[in-house]
Amino acid sequence: LPVLGWRMIMPTPATSFDYEGLSGETYPDRMMGAMHGTFAVKGLPVAKYLVPQENGMHMATDWVEITRDTTQNNADHDRTPVSLKVAKDDQPINFSCLPYTAEELENATHIEELPLARRTVLVVAGAVRGVGGIDSWGADVEKKYHISADKDIEFSFVLNAK
Repeated sequence: LPVLGWRMIMPTPATSFDYEGLSGETYPDRMMGAMHGTFAVKGLPVAKYLVPQENGMHMATDWVEITRDTTQNNADHDRTPVSLKVAKDDQPINFSCLPYTAEELENATHIEELPLARRTVLVVAGAVRGVGGIDSWGADVEKKYHISADKDIEFSFVLNAK
């Protein structure tokens, strides 16, 4: 498995998200250079890889707050921002906040094949596989960064809408 977690799709794109955790994009095998702090991210940035792929994971996070100011209700013209906050319970959480599902990213062979950004896809992950990339010959991720099928994985988090 690449990730084990909970996915929520919000019907409109977020304007921003703020979080407290490790800086930038991090994965289990790519956390050493990150610094802990509070960060603000405008929009829903997607890494511009030659071939679209999984990106945007944030490990060891205390909380993330996603803000959007639109609804799908055409009669509602109020642009007052609304937020959803996801916070750690017992352990820090891992999350990604993108305009695409993993399936959409996996099925596109070029960035221009991705659909227009029209929603927010939030993944709160209890377990994340490493990305590898130790060499340029396609070596597998080190065993310690795999998600084990031999043990139970439990995680929890707290949701708070504003």
